[in-house]
Amino acid sequence: MTDWQLLAPDEDALALADTARAQFRSLHGAAAMRAALDGGVPDGWETVADGGYADIGIPEDLGGIGRMIDLVVMLEEAGRALLTAPLLASALAYRTQVAAGVHREDFRRAPAGFGIAEGVVDGDDGNDGNGRCHVERARVLGGPGAAAFTLIVKGPDRAWVVVVDPEAEGVEPVGQATLIDPSRPLPVFRLGGEAGVACAECRELPLGDLDRMLAGARACVAADLVGTAAGALDAAVAHVLQRRQFGRAIGTFQAVKHRLADAYTAVEQARSLAYGAALSLAGEPPGDSATRDCLLANAVAAETAVRVASLFTQLMGAMGVTFEADCHLFLRRAHQTACLLGEPDDLYLAAARIERIERRISR
Repeated sequence: MTDWQLLAPDEDALALADTARAQFRSLHGAAAMRAALDGGVPDGWETVADGGYADIGIPEDLGGIGRMIDLVVMLEEAGRALLTAPLLASALAYRTQVAAGVHREDFRRAPAGFGIAEGVVDGDDGNDGNGRCHVERARVLGGPGAAAFTLIVKGPDRAWVVVVDPEAEGVEPVGQATLIDPSRPLPVFRLGGEAGVACAECRELPLGDLDRMLAGARACVAADLVGTAAGALDAAVAHVLQRRQFGRAIGTFQAVKHRLADAYTAVEQARSLAYGAALSLAGEPPGDSATRDCLLANAVAAETAVRVASLFTQLMGAMGVTFEADCHLFLRRAHQTACLLGEPDDLYLAAARIERIERRISR
């Protein structure tokens, strides 16, 4: 039976969150995002790697430390701080590799890129690392500077999880995707040529297993989005407490208090779902219930981050449409991250299908 007492992070997880919050704030996420908008290159990976954050949530037999709840609370702090280091992209890549059984400890020595694309893998049976990947267009989160790309390649009747070297023959950048948030780049690559691109690691899987394979990645995205929403809410509250109109702080107006109370409730709901998703992933491999929980956590966090960041912009008034205000940074981050692993409506539909099947089985 599930011990729901574990839903609340314990002292170890809370201590990790405090440490991560202080360290990620020292990287000045808002300033780094503005630099990226002006053409700067996001950095900070050295601090992330030296702090051991890339190892969190990886099984101990693969050289990792901590639990899934530790990974979730850490990524929440990264989202809150608007971290520009490619920690989320690397976490998505590593969790997918672990789920597919293709993770190696040496993959964590450098940042990783992650993407989902349509294509095929041929050569041998696609399960021994000797397959060759053909993808016409892959948007790779964290592509610049990545030491390896982890891709979920979807074919007509099956899919593959592949790890490829960005410097391998046949990997060709074909353009930069239109970016809302350049500090979280999504460049486009073609993996092809007549021979295809050699896979460093490869695992074939049925199309029906994709959501299960992505469960850990969805929990990571949910955590990052919860952090983005929480950061926007914190900043909005700070603003309404010091902004004055008609001789009073605007935070004392009932209409403003009600909107912020609704936003607080939404953030807490999204956080609870993200923590619940982490709890459901404590057992490996994840079952249908865990897959459903992660789908719901991802969908709710995406909607909440966009909603709360939009409210922050509204509460800023005319200042909210200026470049100098921070609210557009949270809004950019929320919009770009929200649909990384699917539109919320599609995630809700997938979760509903799992629930329907579970109910039929239980009858």
